[in-house]
Amino acid sequence: MIKRFDNEEIEAVTKFIKNASFLSGYTNKYLGGEEIQRFEKEFANYHGCRYGIAVNSGTAALFVAQKAAGVGKKDQVAVPCITFTATTSQVLACDATPCFIDIDETSYCMNYDFDNDSINYAIPVHLLGHPCRYEMIKKMRDEGIFVIEDCAQSMGAKYKGKIVGSMGECGIFSFQETKHITTLGEGGMITTNNEEFAEKCRRIRNHGEYYKDDSSVGYNFRMTDAQATFGRVQLKKLPKIIATFRNNALYIINKLPDAIIPPQIPKGIEHSFMILGCKFNEKIAKVDRTAFLNKLTHNRKKILEDSESDIKGINQKPGKVISAGYKTVQYKVPLYKKYAPKKKCSVGENFVNSSLFIDIHRWRSRDEIKEELEILHDTIHQFSR
Repeated sequence: MIKRFDNEEIEAVTKFIKNASFLSGYTNKYLGGEEIQRFEKEFANYHGCRYGIAVNSGTAALFVAQKAAGVGKKDQVAVPCITFTATTSQVLACDATPCFIDIDETSYCMNYDFDNDSINYAIPVHLLGHPCRYEMIKKMRDEGIFVIEDCAQSMGAKYKGKIVGSMGECGIFSFQETKHITTLGEGGMITTNNEEFAEKCRRIRNHGEYYKDDSSVGYNFRMTDAQATFGRVQLKKLPKIIATFRNNALYIINKLPDAIIPPQIPKGIEHSFMILGCKFNEKIAKVDRTAFLNKLTHNRKKILEDSESDIKGINQKPGKVISAGYKTVQYKVPLYKKYAPKKKCSVGENFVNSSLFIDIHRWRSRDEIKEELEILHDTIHQFSR
């Protein structure tokens, strides 16, 4: 297991706590404390943007960004049919209507076709570490659509040199513990080049108390300075973290059994490999995906018993590090069913039925990866004999 944190993070937070003035920060500055402001600037610079606005989660970032953009009743917001639930739930939280869009077969990202003139906002998701097509985002903006990039799973990814979070009007990021970097388990960031929009986000984040004559509602979505201190150290390590993810993922891709089809990485794509999104070919494997995964879990029993930590937590035993991925398209989730499109998203539905998510490449040593791959191949062979 690769050590995810070290003394540098611990020492930075300890130093901050020992030296922090409890009269600073949000008690008298709507901008937040010095550590938050430094983290915001450094994170924005890394992603090619002028402004960063730190919040307490990626979900909060989605809500704040939409509120600052003016999303409300009667607005339709384009979201991909394959994404984490927060992308959709925060559209509803803003009293708007989600409009589900199919994905493309290569990136699994939104494949917007521009046949709906009523859409004025969009949240393309850079899924699993693969960036959306910049050409699509640019055309959205040219058509007058306000684009909020959901970069929660793809920090540092690039499309033909353009880094995620800098292509639309703004980008949102998550620092939840499973993401590329974390701010003590939870946290989020909004990036933008629009100064007025950044000011609106800051106001919404912090009760609007700095804007005494403003009539809009503010909230408490603040990040703490201790989290920002931790995040600043993590950000310095991000290039190395992404390189580790990429190297391990590419190693796995070259050694997968034929029944597991890896993602296609076109030229010009710098994938950040949050998850290795593959497809399972039941004909080649001679077994259905559910039976295969059940057998794989059984064959990993020794690892489950012997291990003390896992990529999905700091001190949790590893569970299903190879899984069926997203269980359904968004519009089949009970809460979202009434927003189902008239025409089903066929690529998205096929993806749900065949996807296989592999995350054994994150925070693992090469020896651990080899052990997992050996179990994976042995499990396949048990069905193909």
